[in-house]
Amino acid sequence: MWERWLARDPVVMAAEPRHAEALRSMRAIWVDAGDRDEYYLDFGAVAFHRALEAAGVPGERVHFELFEAGHGGIEYRYPLALAWLSHRLT
Repeated sequence: MWERWLARDPVVMAAEPRHAEALRSMRAIWVDAGDRDEYYLDFGAVAFHRALEAAGVPGERVHFELFEAGHGGIEYRYPLALAWLSHRLT
């Protein structure tokens, strides 16, 4: 079971050559999390951001941010992400 889960872990996948190549080809990647996430997704966001860097994804194509919040009630973040992504995808 653990091996199947790891096979789909974004941090592990980013280190695989075919996924790293796909990540490098992306024009924009948004990664954020609340710094008090009750499910500890902030740790996953940090790990994924480091994996993106290790995979050679250009820094100007990645937005990474830990913001002051937990897991819920973060709808106010959606316009920020959509604005950043739409600017880079058009």
